[in-house]
Amino acid sequence: MMRSTVLASLLALAAPSFAATCANPDTRPTVVIGTTDTLVPNRDADGAGSGTCTINDLLAASLPNTTWSSRAQFVSNANRVIAGLPADVVSAAQRRALLEAVATSDIGSTLTVKLIGFNDFHGNINPVSGNYFGVTGPTGGVAYMASAVAALKAQNPNNVVVSAGDLIGASPLASALFHDEPAVEAMNRLGLEFNAVGNHEFDEGRDELVRMQNGGCHPDAAEQANGHTCRGAEVGTPVPFEGAKFKFLAANVVDRATGKTLFPAYKVKTFRGIPVAFIGMTLKGTPNIVTPSGVASLEFRDEAETVNRLIPQLKNQGIRAIAVIVHEGGFTTGGKDDCNGASGAILDIVKRLDPEVDVVVSGHTHWAYNCVYDGRRLTSSGAFSRMLTDIDLTIDTASRNIVATSATNRVVTNAGATPTPEVKAIIDRYNALSAPLANAKVGYITADMTKAQNSAGESIAGNLVADAQLDATRPAAKGGAVAAFMNPGGLRGTDPVLGFTSSAAGEGDGVITYGEAFTFQPFGNSLVVMTLTGAQIKQMLEQQFVPSATASAACKAYNPQTTQRILQPSASVAYSWSPARPDCDKVDATTLKINGVTVDPSASYRITVNSFLATGGDGFAVLSSGTERVGGDVDLDALVNYFGKVSSPSTPLAPPALGRITRY
Repeated sequence: MMRSTVLASLLALAAPSFAATCANPDTRPTVVIGTTDTLVPNRDADGAGSGTCTINDLLAASLPNTTWSSRAQFVSNANRVIAGLPADVVSAAQRRALLEAVATSDIGSTLTVKLIGFNDFHGNINPVSGNYFGVTGPTGGVAYMASAVAALKAQNPNNVVVSAGDLIGASPLASALFHDEPAVEAMNRLGLEFNAVGNHEFDEGRDELVRMQNGGCHPDAAEQANGHTCRGAEVGTPVPFEGAKFKFLAANVVDRATGKTLFPAYKVKTFRGIPVAFIGMTLKGTPNIVTPSGVASLEFRDEAETVNRLIPQLKNQGIRAIAVIVHEGGFTTGGKDDCNGASGAILDIVKRLDPEVDVVVSGHTHWAYNCVYDGRRLTSSGAFSRMLTDIDLTIDTASRNIVATSATNRVVTNAGATPTPEVKAIIDRYNALSAPLANAKVGYITADMTKAQNSAGESIAGNLVADAQLDATRPAAKGGAVAAFMNPGGLRGTDPVLGFTSSAAGEGDGVITYGEAFTFQPFGNSLVVMTLTGAQIKQMLEQQFVPSATASAACKAYNPQTTQRILQPSASVAYSWSPARPDCDKVDATTLKINGVTVDPSASYRITVNSFLATGGDGFAVLSSGTERVGGDVDLDALVNYFGKVSSPSTPLAPPALGRITRY
């Protein structure tokens, strides 16, 4: 009875919350304090037998430290615990050994926080097929992702889950059909806390993004009537749509009218009394890669300058541990846990950040990398739910600054894993709601259709889409187009984007389903036919290339491109280009032909692009000058109709040949 009373008293004094019966008692044979094995037997602290707390449990003296907010707090608790241990539990000599180990340890001088990051989820609520970084079979899917997050969180009670943007948008049918409400509902249950907005968060415009945060049904009456919103009653979530329980962050997205950020610039989470700030933002070039009209009221500011302006404000609040979550990224030539051969916009951003920033969780490029770059941790976890970045932050409890980091990119493996039941149940119900449409057969092919580009920038899948869009707009009543061009960023999914081999749904080899077509063309852009002069077509093609640093001011004004983007042409188009040619003249005008005839700079031509490109998206500013516009079919409908016209079970469509663009 005395021992139980003593233990209860110790438990009440200890800073952590212990119970006389520990769920997972520390069963190491000896008491270990930090790196010191005291050789003192790690006894049951109250003598009550198996399942009760041991001395190690009461001391909480393991490394890394996840319990104590200061060394003084640890020492105070340890001295109380050791002083209160009964004489028949430890001898006087053993008590002295324990006190000496406490005095010489540095436990409590640092605190470890686990940051779990990911990026570019893109509504991938279901597992993704194919091998990934050596893992065979399907990976990812939000139910498996939630299970992996829970396992990582169990390793450290001081944890936070963040996303570096493109959480929604460009999503597969099962989420996109319901305006990505499934993705948000699943992330609420996964435990996401902060999401930096990415460019795809703005796919449906500012107001729809605000709805994603605040909740409520989609405002379009037709979408409500078609059951494409607020299906919570059937899937087991609140009605109306609950909105994100996590916070969108948008430090560099400013309302032009009010001067205020669209969402908070940062949020602070406190761990054992130590605050950590998370600054979230998208790439400043977002207006160039979304439909301009959807973000016309917003200003997108420089990433590094935005962060650096916030640092004094955070320091005035006593915050020294600062992480940046940014939807901009890079590329590497190495593996998932290095930055070998690193390139891309994120590198310049990191170099310009205030030294107070210790961690940068990035995204956008769908690349996996992880290293210390320019003195701070830089990570990205690929895309589509297939990987999590497991980051451990070591914080000095005196200065409250991050003094060390370690990280590993971990593939979300399905084999041998158990999906989180609550999340899986919701996703299964959304899959059932979308299945009749998703499984409908729409086309037939003889081989894989891939979006991987050849050296000239041309792809099989890009040619397919351009051909489908020209076919949909060639009739005079539909615009009378003679050529079509497709932006490569609008071709979604992983290769083969339209695969020959049957999916798990069992549609059969060579069959394309509506769901597969949707995953490949998810944006719902409408086709636009416009008139351009031959000179404007040439300018459009020059805007595919990034001007060099030595390009003239006139060339840079003529061509605002920041990333090389080769438009995918219909079969009616042919031309050659060379990187060796001068800036703003990469395309040899003598080779530019439509329907076999050299393009005349002064003549007019009817061309087709999607509504995103038609307003100058992706840096193709000249397209905003096109005249005599005629709106057409939705891009996905054009593709599905084309499959119906040119393919059948008996006469499947062969991949369109490459060679429309040549590079020399």
